[in-house]
Amino acid sequence: MHELEIHLDHVDVDLGEARILHDLTLSLSGSGHFAVLGDNGAGKTTLLRLLVGELWPSQRSGGARTYVLRGETFLSPIAARPHMRFVAPDMADWYQRHELQVPVWEVICAGLRNAPFLYHEASPEEREQARVLGSDMGLITVLDRPMRAVSTGQAKRALLARAMIAEPKLLAVDELGQGLDRRGRFQLLDSLERIAVSGRTRLLVSGQGVLAMPDAIRGRIYLEHGRLADGPASVRTTPLNLPKRSAPQGAAETVLDVRSCTVVMDGLPAVDSLTWAVQAGESWGVLGHNGSGKSTLLQMITGYRRPWPGGSLTWFGQAGRFDVSAIRDRIGILAPWIKEWIEPEATCRDVLLSGLCGGLGVHRGLSEGQMLEAEILAGSWDMADWLSRPIRSMSYGQARQVMLARAVVHGPELVVLDEPFSGLDASWQGRMAALLRDLTAQGRTVVLATHTPEFTADLLSHGLILERGRDMARGPWGEICGSPAFARLFGPVQGA
Repeated sequence: MHELEIHLDHVDVDLGEARILHDLTLSLSGSGHFAVLGDNGAGKTTLLRLLVGELWPSQRSGGARTYVLRGETFLSPIAARPHMRFVAPDMADWYQRHELQVPVWEVICAGLRNAPFLYHEASPEEREQARVLGSDMGLITVLDRPMRAVSTGQAKRALLARAMIAEPKLLAVDELGQGLDRRGRFQLLDSLERIAVSGRTRLLVSGQGVLAMPDAIRGRIYLEHGRLADGPASVRTTPLNLPKRSAPQGAAETVLDVRSCTVVMDGLPAVDSLTWAVQAGESWGVLGHNGSGKSTLLQMITGYRRPWPGGSLTWFGQAGRFDVSAIRDRIGILAPWIKEWIEPEATCRDVLLSGLCGGLGVHRGLSEGQMLEAEILAGSWDMADWLSRPIRSMSYGQARQVMLARAVVHGPELVVLDEPFSGLDASWQGRMAALLRDLTAQGRTVVLATHTPEFTADLLSHGLILERGRDMARGPWGEICGSPAFARLFGPVQGA
């Protein structure tokens, strides 16, 4: 790692017309590893992308970025790019979105050429190299499984292995713990610790200030609003002035009726003989380790995966044949894969309006009344100033709020959310919880998968715990929190 240095001298970074990083001067040299810390919107991801050469400094300012490779200085990252690797949360989503049958070992092997998969027949030596590295990362049992079919934690370690197979001099890992349960975070920390102590690769890891870091990472780079800071910052979101609501009283209705449903992915049951019912106005938390089947269940109840013959799934009491697209008009969905389909240059207004017609950042045929309703929602959620900005210029927390607004702007009866708190700092998690409480107060039915139950104590009415696709515990939230299955996931909860 001594052979590669990166120096920033009064560098700014612009995305569109927005300045994201301001006047940064820092150096990565010597033998140390670094953590980039800050709240959502601090600029952590942008800094990592700048350092690995995916972004360029602003041409409107006079700053300079230089790379020193084996003693030779370069103003361009081109010479250094083969010696750097970047691992980001949305890379795993890419394999899910494209439904590719690419096995884990091939993803690892493709890292030799920094490609998403192989464009040539792997040599026996390359296959063996991928298998050895995959085994070192604790992936020996899933190396032949498709990348899209492994758990979030396994996918992150596979992407680390994909990066490490090229023996990079710099490895940048964005948002260390995003999407991982407690066990997955420990496994990832252990993998990163072993990389750090090897002494061959410099680690540059981003995360929020409270997140545990490998012991070998001693250096700290603190960011606040895109500027270097002397220590941890505590940025707070603007409080929302949401109206007080009381849930309307209506006739009891079964919103979801799941009976003996099984979903098989790549020969293994991701949801296994599940029977479950959700009544109107209930708010359910779906819990479980990475790989327990939570996301697959949410895909099934939103009509994007079909249960195997022998099971039945009905929505809103509709029996017999029905139009799934019409059912989806009554459902709002927040999931990581949806944002991956939206063009980065789409404005927040376009993203919000697209929720009125089932689009992904594009819309057409909307009435003036519909557009006015969307503007009113944006104002009540303190988003009016965001509407003209491209989604790629938003902080992670802001983008998540925009995607939630897109999910509910059409007034769905059922709102389904996959890890709505993942990747958010404590301030944005609190804001997300407030928005979800407002939805439940309106009488909407909510189903959400989460690894963060501490933000849901006054939000959820019921809980379902999955393990390998099976129902391990189900019932009112207070009972679930005191169950052995809950303790295995999170440990005992105060007051439970």
